[in-house]
Amino acid sequence: MSEIEELYEALEEAREADQVASACIIYEEILTQEDTENVFSTLLYVTDLIDFGNFGQAEATLERVGELCEDDESKELHLFNQATLNERQGRFLEAEKCYREAHEKNTTRGELLVMAANMAFHRGEPAKAEYLVREALKYQCDKDEAYASLGGYLASQRRFSEAITAFQEVLKIDPDNAHAEEWIEDLEQVL
Repeated sequence: MSEIEELYEALEEAREADQVASACIIYEEILTQEDTENVFSTLLYVTDLIDFGNFGQAEATLERVGELCEDDESKELHLFNQATLNERQGRFLEAEKCYREAHEKNTTRGELLVMAANMAFHRGEPAKAEYLVREALKYQCDKDEAYASLGGYLASQRRFSEAITAFQEVLKIDPDNAHAEEWIEDLEQVL
């Protein structure tokens, strides 16, 4: 096994063990040893930098690797990392835009629209969040999570009956979801 292969193996072990700091160090070693930059390795490194809270280095790395993203898959991951970085820094409008652009690169991932909806909601736009999560439901995503978000957005707009219906959809998918049951009980008291 070559040294680079050993580093990738150690990297996988560190990521599986959720040892973000160790993973970042291993990534840096891999990036210095490879002849050409592996875009996906670099983008995964950015993910760990963000998780570790090293936003400055994450941003600089994203900027550097952006022009190397040539296919939709790498562009999607680049946009996803940019969105996550913006979200963690409280730049919700920019995060929403990047999540939506990432979805355009891979329309099979409806959860990107759920994330965009959450950013709109953080900015105080529940109607836009509702629209985005309804769009997400047209694609592959965790439907129970999407319906739960929808229920919250509807409740925030005082559309309680519709919110109850959304939380009932959650219970159809996950009958043991205590969170949805609590929401329904609370909303029924308001009606």
